[in-house]
Amino acid sequence: MIKKRVGSKRFGWRWFVVLIVLAILTWTVWNIFFSYASCDNWDCFNTYLESCDRVKFIGESDKMIFEYAVCGNSKDVCRVDVELLQGELNNQDSIALEGKRMECDLPRGVVIIPESDIGNCHGLLKEGLQDLVIKKLYTYLVQNLGKVNI
Repeated sequence: MIKKRVGSKRFGWRWFVVLIVLAILTWTVWNIFFSYASCDNWDCFNTYLESCDRVKFIGESDKMIFEYAVCGNSKDVCRVDVELLQGELNNQDSIALEGKRMECDLPRGVVIIPESDIGNCHGLLKEGLQDLVIKKLYTYLVQNLGKVNI
């Protein structure tokens, strides 16, 4: 004699509903805590930066293209991740820095370009940008050494 399972259809539907609810909850939690808004201009980015809300933005600064990601706040600072997407086209040293990142801790409520105050940043990109500045200064001094009157 074969016995029929009476509750097998309900059991399947219950699991299906539970999985759908879990998927919706996971999606909601992800959007609240881990997703970033997106901006397409500096005004939009500056608005998010001032309030230190999570946002990603691709912008140009000093002939280089950076990706900025405002990650949120910690105490009185706003954490901004900066990645160099494209260096100066005529400068091989800056092209070598492409893909490098740095983290900048900006004062909360202050709207500035994160790499403009590089003292608040740390990471491989910061070190590379400092090397570029030092090389430019050295080149400038060497080229103008004869012009300096003592």
